[in-house]
Amino acid sequence: MVKIVRSDDMRQHNRAQVLSAIRRNKTVSRTEISAETKLSAATVSAITSDLLDEGIVSRLDPETNETRARPSTGRGRPKVSLGINASAAMVCAVYFQLNFVSASMFDYAGNLVSVYTLEISTEDITSGEIRDALIDSIEGALDRANSDRETLRHIELGFQGVTDVAGERLLWTPICTETNIPVRNWLESHFGVSAHVANDCELIARALNWHDPARYGENFAAVLLANGVGMGLFLRGGIINGTRSSGVEFGHMSYTPEGALCRCGNLGCIEAYAGDYAICRRAKGHDSDVSPSGVMERTDLTEVLLAAKEMDPNAIAAIHEAGAAIGTGLASLFAIVDRFPIVLVGRGATLFELMEPAIRKALEAAPGDSDLTDVEIECFADERPLVREGCSIRALMALDQEVASRRHTNEAAE
Repeated sequence: MVKIVRSDDMRQHNRAQVLSAIRRNKTVSRTEISAETKLSAATVSAITSDLLDEGIVSRLDPETNETRARPSTGRGRPKVSLGINASAAMVCAVYFQLNFVSASMFDYAGNLVSVYTLEISTEDITSGEIRDALIDSIEGALDRANSDRETLRHIELGFQGVTDVAGERLLWTPICTETNIPVRNWLESHFGVSAHVANDCELIARALNWHDPARYGENFAAVLLANGVGMGLFLRGGIINGTRSSGVEFGHMSYTPEGALCRCGNLGCIEAYAGDYAICRRAKGHDSDVSPSGVMERTDLTEVLLAAKEMDPNAIAAIHEAGAAIGTGLASLFAIVDRFPIVLVGRGATLFELMEPAIRKALEAAPGDSDLTDVEIECFADERPLVREGCSIRALMALDQEVASRRHTNEAAE
């Protein structure tokens, strides 16, 4: 069946391509845009002229990269670079996790403008208290931005837990006993701008993809090892989610039937061995069926690491079991979709040196024809900057799509 592409769709696609090229390169010439997008010079000229007229793009002096107010009046087309107009809009990136909520304002060029952080007790927190904390943090960041509040155009929220694929609701989170929480509606009603909520692991993967597309451009997974265990998965250049929810719920894949108690209530999950609380539970010599009632307390893996280096058998066993669970889960995943690079993110990544032998052993023992002995594994111990960057990038790209869909005036050569 031949698919007919409407001219409006093609124009929107071309505008999106041009805007993406400018955003990724920060400063770029029309010739470079044409080379990168494979669009004709006339098409690029028409689109960039529209974007300049709309105030989305600015002319930059090629020597200073500072905004040039108007084109040269000399003969011939002036040699200028183009860049995103930072003052065109603001977006807000919010991260809500255990005992912590932080809101960051970014201008349209992706520069950090302000940050406002609240440390709160999430033990027994209600959905109403979550709403209040979110609004307070965003209002605080807006006040610190010292900019026209009307320029705020989009809010992106990263959350520990499971969100729906539409980005409207928080379906489940270990932070709160309530489910199906209408986060997007709260924020859009209060601030009057578009909003979207996503799983924090997805945002980590998006940040890695944006920051280093040569390395993390097509196929890779970011495994979050914190109080919980999650995964952000990229395959064939795109994020993978469920049909209804944001999972890839790597932490709740089964590691061993009838095994250790997970905070989700099931037995034998990967998280029940590799989450912070699970590692500390085993390191302290508690039975595996002890309820992770301290889940709302920030566990300290530093103590476990020091104990293991001093040859404490419980600490060593805890780290080994965590590595074995992670390696077994990865081997199962690779059996379905083939191997790809892995990034371990979060406090649990600080244990990688002692955990790696067990991970490698589980990968090497995996059945099948694939050789998993040298799977690439990289570590980032702090997930917060990646979640914030993922939020900001997703927010800016959502705004770019809105810009690309606008009607425009210069239609030459399209």
